[in-house]
Amino acid sequence: MSDAITIEQLRYVRLGTADLKGAADFASRILGLQLVDRTETSAYFRSDYRDHTLVYVDGLDAGQAIGFELRDPDALAHAEKLLQGAGFATTPGDAEACAIRKVRQFVSFRMAAGYDIELVVRPLESGWRYHGPRDAGITGLEAIALRGAPDASDQQVWTRLLGGKVSDWVGDAAYIRFDEAHHRIAVHPSQEKGILSVEFGVEDVDLVMQNAYHLRGAQARIMDGPGRRTASQQLFLSVAGPDGVNFSYVAEGERLASPRRARQFPRKRESFCAWGSDTQIPEYQ
Repeated sequence: MSDAITIEQLRYVRLGTADLKGAADFASRILGLQLVDRTETSAYFRSDYRDHTLVYVDGLDAGQAIGFELRDPDALAHAEKLLQGAGFATTPGDAEACAIRKVRQFVSFRMAAGYDIELVVRPLESGWRYHGPRDAGITGLEAIALRGAPDASDQQVWTRLLGGKVSDWVGDAAYIRFDEAHHRIAVHPSQEKGILSVEFGVEDVDLVMQNAYHLRGAQARIMDGPGRRTASQQLFLSVAGPDGVNFSYVAEGERLASPRRARQFPRKRESFCAWGSDTQIPEYQ
């Protein structure tokens, strides 16, 4: 096997929250995600064919986690061996933890920036067509933006250990891909820790603007955009979510069917947004 872990797909995000009821209302009423399961301690939301792509968990001590799918149990065992060899403490999921995540198996490890990575096998798909509570035009979970180490040292975990490829840099912020999308992970050097933004694809520019009007009408706090990312050519719009995590709608964007060299853009506002839109997010200023 390869000396890097092969990620098949970004699957879900799990977020601990200080207000489960309020967070669930935000995900449904503001974002337009479909509530598919609700327990006393968790709320699960769909955005596409996956059983769920966002879970809010009661209590900030539940932390933050990102789930990635691996091909099979052999790939998971190989990944665990590589992680341990790189000095990471790994935690296999027991039967209860697997049931909560709706996967057959998983192994988790903690990143230095304060969130967990969960490598999962056989996550549940949904046999039902996705249908949100409003016509937000959502096509699926697209990407995650992360607050990384100020010296960008944690990016090597994504590229050397987890098999990601850098598509572009803006300053020391890296846009990292695992498939043909320009990026699935963006790592922004920061003095803060944790997940910066969870990004959902929408159909086109009309839906980006339609959601902008909806957010303003709902008195949600727009943090960034509408705009177009210089590196990926994605249209984007970001809104403040619960517990310091932003959420974005994105559309269009470069696809990399064949490899190309990673480009270096200067750390200037116009490198984050070609339209010159305002931002309230320090990592994008």
